[in-house]
Amino acid sequence: MKVMIVGPDRQDPGGVANYYNAVFPRLGDNEVTPYYLAIGSTYAGSGVKHIITDQIRYWKALSEYKPDLVHLNPSLDLKSYLRDGLFIWQAKLRNRLVLVFFRGWNESFERTVSGSLRWFFQCTYARADAFIVLASKFGDRLRGWGVQTPIILGTTTVADELLEGFSMDLKAEDLRQSQPVQLLFLGRLEKEKGVMDVLEAVTQLLEEGAEIELTIAGDGPMMNEVQQVVARLDRYRDKIRVIGYVRGNAKQDVLRSHHIYCFPTQYMEGMPNSVLEAMAFGMPIVTCPAGGIADFFEDNKMGVLLPDRESGGIKTAIISLISERNRLAEIGRYNHEYAKTRFLASCTAQSLRTYYKSVVSSGR
Repeated sequence: MKVMIVGPDRQDPGGVANYYNAVFPRLGDNEVTPYYLAIGSTYAGSGVKHIITDQIRYWKALSEYKPDLVHLNPSLDLKSYLRDGLFIWQAKLRNRLVLVFFRGWNESFERTVSGSLRWFFQCTYARADAFIVLASKFGDRLRGWGVQTPIILGTTTVADELLEGFSMDLKAEDLRQSQPVQLLFLGRLEKEKGVMDVLEAVTQLLEEGAEIELTIAGDGPMMNEVQQVVARLDRYRDKIRVIGYVRGNAKQDVLRSHHIYCFPTQYMEGMPNSVLEAMAFGMPIVTCPAGGIADFFEDNKMGVLLPDRESGGIKTAIISLISERNRLAEIGRYNHEYAKTRFLASCTAQSLRTYYKSVVSSGR
């Protein structure tokens, strides 16, 4: 069984590239032979020309590789929607099976698909043979658009290598006793992901004498604003750090050394990878029910699930966690075990491979 996976260049910093860097090496077995076709501007290096060259390269790959199954990874936004819709159309011209894994979901564009671009969905996506979504509500919308083929709930993943050398026993002891408590925000610095709200809540707690510190890791459109706010908080310069984008060993060190992960996102998330990584490293989570988080997150058992990213709620959540250090350790251990059995790339690859076989078997 030959499977052609179509996605961004695996050198990209984004979540889809990280997913396949972790999963792709584990996908093949004696029944499944995967092939990865990189598309997009990072691979092509040709500006907007890649919109055309992607379609040409895809057509050639279909002809030369002759896959039994094409696995696409679009987001629900205009560019991706049109590009991958044409990929589906090309595959169906050659009678190929198609699996669509929706990675991101723009709820405002969802209204466009329900309206003026519904015809395009019927001509393309409605012909796909199976779907994977990161949130059950996305699957409900696909059903509302007339999809009759199988839809399963998937996840993003945590690279097995990221946990090498990590000890949950040591982390649990750290969660019980270490002072000050280390808080972490790790993600793209955008307003909707709640970085400014976390910063405000932490500032208020520091003013009240809380024994906490905050690390902000990531980059994005709000980096300058975040740095300016932190610079004005000169008296807390040793308590609040902005370290920028981290990967590899630096990311591993950050996840290992922090105690609570604060990510009160109301962004149009699929399944934020950073939440799964923080759980794998035994961190209690403070977050909101965005995207796929709402499908698995257990309030109080995994941390605190907030209705919104308002700083007062974040502050209260942090206080509730740091005031009971034994409970903090219990939550951390539960999260680690939960992530290890569900989110590691080895588990994800096995589930994906099983689904490939099911789709191809049904298609044949």
